[in-house]
Amino acid sequence: MTDKDESLRALLAVWPGRFRFPGLLVALADGRPASLEELALVGLEGIAGDHDEYRACAGLISAGEFQIAEEMLAECQALDIAQIEELRTRLGQRRAECLQLLLGRVQQLVDRAGAADVDVVPDRDALAVLCARSWRQVEERLHADVATLEQAVDQKRAALRLRCEEATTRGGDPDVLGACNVLLDAGQLRAVSLLLTNGDSPRPGPEGVPLLRGWGQAAETPSEVLKWHLNPLTRPMSYDRWRPVDPTGQELLEAYDALADNNEAMVARFARALTEFLGAGNRPVASVHRVEGGYLTAITGVFAEAETAPFWPTGSVELFVAEPETTHRPDIDLGRPYIAVGRSLRASPLPERTACAVLDLGHVVELVTLRSHVPVQLLRVLGGQWPLDAFAGGSAASLDALLGSDPGDRWHILRWMVDLAGLGGLTTADALSFQAGPDTALLHLFLEYLARPKAASPERDGYAVVRDWARDPSFARTVEQTALTSIADSVAAQVAFWAALSAAVPGQQVTLEEILLSAASVAGDGVAEDGHEAEVRRGLDRLAALPLVDRADAEGVLFHRCGVLLMLGGDADRKLEKVVALLAEEATATRAGQSRVFRPDDWRLYRYALRPELRHYQQLAGASTTTPEELTAAAEALTATAGELPAGVSVEEECDLSATLLAMRGPFTAHYPKMKLQIHAPDSCLVTVSAVGQQRLLYELLANAAEACAEHGDPTVRATVTPLGTEVAVDIQDNGPGLAYAEGTEHIVFRKGESTRGPDRGMGLYAARRLARSVDGDLSVRSRVLGHPVLQGAHFRLLLPRA
Repeated sequence: MTDKDESLRALLAVWPGRFRFPGLLVALADGRPASLEELALVGLEGIAGDHDEYRACAGLISAGEFQIAEEMLAECQALDIAQIEELRTRLGQRRAECLQLLLGRVQQLVDRAGAADVDVVPDRDALAVLCARSWRQVEERLHADVATLEQAVDQKRAALRLRCEEATTRGGDPDVLGACNVLLDAGQLRAVSLLLTNGDSPRPGPEGVPLLRGWGQAAETPSEVLKWHLNPLTRPMSYDRWRPVDPTGQELLEAYDALADNNEAMVARFARALTEFLGAGNRPVASVHRVEGGYLTAITGVFAEAETAPFWPTGSVELFVAEPETTHRPDIDLGRPYIAVGRSLRASPLPERTACAVLDLGHVVELVTLRSHVPVQLLRVLGGQWPLDAFAGGSAASLDALLGSDPGDRWHILRWMVDLAGLGGLTTADALSFQAGPDTALLHLFLEYLARPKAASPERDGYAVVRDWARDPSFARTVEQTALTSIADSVAAQVAFWAALSAAVPGQQVTLEEILLSAASVAGDGVAEDGHEAEVRRGLDRLAALPLVDRADAEGVLFHRCGVLLMLGGDADRKLEKVVALLAEEATATRAGQSRVFRPDDWRLYRYALRPELRHYQQLAGASTTTPEELTAAAEALTATAGELPAGVSVEEECDLSATLLAMRGPFTAHYPKMKLQIHAPDSCLVTVSAVGQQRLLYELLANAAEACAEHGDPTVRATVTPLGTEVAVDIQDNGPGLAYAEGTEHIVFRKGESTRGPDRGMGLYAARRLARSVDGDLSVRSRVLGHPVLQGAHFRLLLPRA
């Protein structure tokens, strides 16, 4: 048999055992004739790998050989039904992950080509089609596209560098030429062309401001350089690189040194020098106040530049000047971020961001050497230490107001925000924009995720953190909940959402017929019934409320193309199956007349324990003359209260907490049949809170824990009652994913309306804390450092006064 003989290849192509050799399957499907030597090598690799059919297919999916894996699932007889279903789910998820990664990289190349003003753009649609077949082939194509773009950018960059050299020879503005060099290195060639032509760029971005050098490679120390500034006789030849650009810089250094005198006059001098150095010398200097550990005043000019002013409209920033010997960062609460300066203070890395940002001598010595954009460089020093709220606002609504509605403005402001907050550069801002699309709530969520302690590192930058968000299961669940918040109360809308994602890639129009067909492929003919189809039609109208929907009406829906939807699409079939089942359950319950009526021992009634409407409902439910219509109306009136705390209701009364908790076990178990509720409590434990008050508090905590761990394989909630002197502690723990907040910010969960679980949510924990505090108790989140070794989800502690 010769190398050109096709008989062996034909035999291998139909050999049933080929499915155990993934390399062989790739070689046979590669589109080019593989030599017998290559076939022999991949065969030997398969033998060494000792794959069965299941592992071979899983390997193909992981490697991105999607078409081959799909054909194997259709043809291989050795896989059972359960294995095929699992592998199909993994195939869909991996496909979506690769498509999301592809489109993110394509968008980067498109943005880079636009910034460089070169007409070299990858064929997005052709790459997307190729991605459905093989990620390996996509990477080969992308590599070629990147090389073509690099060549075009390099040619244009070389031409612009030549223009810069010519402008330098003619005596051009050194500030403009310095900015041009930075922009050239950043690939912002269009901005360079504008600067060389007009002397200015219409929308300068942070990429045009070079980063501070830092002290990592410096032979000198900041203290040595300060001595050179103060004593000309000690200056070495290398002093020129540290020389202040103008007299305001020299005065700032001398004022910093004078802080050793530790008096109000020297503090006022430093504040005035810093304000003048920032170009705001025409503003009055704030008064100086003696406070514990130092002095407090304020400066202006930090947000002086037009691009940064929107982040801090008042312009004035508090300045704390520490006593000369103080080495620790001050711990004072001024209600907003502030600056701390001191002779012995150093801006050392912290485990988390704080309201206090240290401006130390190393920063000051570097800042005085800059010719331009000093306020921006100062903000970079401060922004990496301050909480994200300083730039993004404390909520999605605040962020939306800051960004505005114009897409160009939003992108521009986001670039500055990401840069000043120390979250990354242009590629990070681009990744955030691609992932979140036009959904500001998602963008705010991603920014908070990126700002977590140690989220990014030298080995893994902000771009990689944002790109790989779906690998964090807890955060992925929060992203999904946030994206669907507007339709969380409508199962029919969720059916329409997941069916549309299953039917087509985001960015393509999906018709009502395609949505119904997609849902029917999961549920069978049941969706075609008039009731279900009508529900899905109404649900389709609701999709217009989602920020990630470009348009939705009775005819169909068009999603924005973004990373979040692309990733969610990989799991759309499984999610669709779940919500179609829920829709069927709703329909069955409605036909049975049970959807709005509670059983006497219904767990959900505890939510309304303090409401007078509950007493009325219970009276009607216990009366034999009550009609179904009357009971339904009473139930609707009860649920319309949304569990709000009624005014003027007293809950002060001695009652046994252990007895209340044990009485609630039965309704809880009936409502959550797969949930384990472990109760550890003394036989009796009297507190000064009435039974109904206890019921409302315990309901919110137990229901919250049950929902959090519902998807765990062995969902468990534990309630522990512990007498502590004059108080009683109730610890509620679960084995769910935990709170989706950074360490130290878990208190946000108690804010009114704070929830990722949809409308009519976000009131329970807020109301529970209010109720606990109204009886001289409290409700808090326990530190994760003190977490249970098994129940590693959320841990809430309720404190109540002991009788």
